[in-house]
Amino acid sequence: MGFINRFKRKVTILSIDGGGIRGYIPALILEELANLFSEKGKSPHLSRHFDLIAGTSSGSLTALALAAPKLDPDNNGKFLPVPQYSASDIVNTYETRSLDIFPKMPLSRIQYLKQAFHDKYDDEGLEKVLDDIFGNRTVKDSLTDFLISSYDLKSGKPVMIRKSILKKSDENFFMKDVARGSSAAPTFFEPHHMTSLTGKTEYYLVDGAMAANNPALYAYIEALSWFPGAKKFLILSVGTGNLPHQWDYRNAKDWGLLDWISPQNGTPLYSILAGSREQCIDSQLRAMPDIEYHRINPVIGKENANIDDASVENMVQLKTIAQKAIEENRELLNKLSRNL
Repeated sequence: MGFINRFKRKVTILSIDGGGIRGYIPALILEELANLFSEKGKSPHLSRHFDLIAGTSSGSLTALALAAPKLDPDNNGKFLPVPQYSASDIVNTYETRSLDIFPKMPLSRIQYLKQAFHDKYDDEGLEKVLDDIFGNRTVKDSLTDFLISSYDLKSGKPVMIRKSILKKSDENFFMKDVARGSSAAPTFFEPHHMTSLTGKTEYYLVDGAMAANNPALYAYIEALSWFPGAKKFLILSVGTGNLPHQWDYRNAKDWGLLDWISPQNGTPLYSILAGSREQCIDSQLRAMPDIEYHRINPVIGKENANIDDASVENMVQLKTIAQKAIEENRELLNKLSRNL
C-alpha cells in the first residue's frame, strides 16, 4: 500500500483465523476475493486493499505471505516493492505442501497416547515450508502492516508482532520465525524460541490461538492507536470452519482430565474455551458503532474438524466447504471488491 496515511478516515482490516490444515478454507475464499478485484480492473494483491492484515497460527502464514515482498532477481538479497505471492500461490501451498507439515500417521489409540506425552509432529517439515516461503524476509520488509498473535511462555502474556511497532525501534524478526511461533500448536509442535535480529529480544512462543484464534479484536484495538484519525473501521474476518459442539451431560459428568483434553472426544476443554472466546469477539465487534464487521466462517462437520488431516479426501471436502461459503457470501464478496 506504500505510504500509510495514519490520519485516514476509514481503515480496512483483514483478519484470518487459525486452524491448521483448515486454513485452506480462508485461503480459497481470499483467492476468490482476489479474482473479483482482478475482474474489476483492480490489483489482485490483497495487501493493496487492506491497511492491516491480522493472522493467527495457520492464518499467520497466509497474512505474512500476502505481505511478503518480491525478491529482486537482479540484486541479490534485495526486495522489490511488489508482492511475491498471490492468494492463488497460498492456495497452491496448501494443496502441495500440507503433507510436508502434517505427514500421514496411522490412527490408533497408541498414537493418541503418544501425543499425550510428546508433540505429535517433528518441526522439520513445518520449518522447511516456512523457510521456502519466507527465506530471509523480515517483519520490516513487509509491504503492509500486519499483526500476528502468539503467546509467550516466559512472560505468560500474549505477544502481538506488528510491523508498525517494530518500525520505530531497532528490533526486527524473520517472518519465518513469526509464523513458526504463531503456529506452535501445543501437542502438535514444540514451542518456538524466537530471537530478534539484534539478539536483544527473545520469546518462547506457542500457538497464537492461546491468545486469540480470531485476531480481529486485537487488530481493531491496535488500529485505533495507529490510525488516530479513523472514524470508521471495515473488518473482514475469515474463519477456518465452525464446528458446533455438543456433549452429552451423561457422559461428561464422569469425565476426568484425559477425557476433557482427548482428541477422540473433540478436545472438549480447548473447544469450549476457544469457541466461547470467538463468540465473545464476534458479539463485541458487531456491537461497536464505528465498525463494519463481516465474518465468513462456514459450518464444518466433525469429520473435517481435525487441524492436521491433510489427506486428499479431507482437502477435497474442505474445498467443497469453501466453495459453498463463497456462493453463500457472493453478494458480500462482490460488494467488498467494488468498495475496497
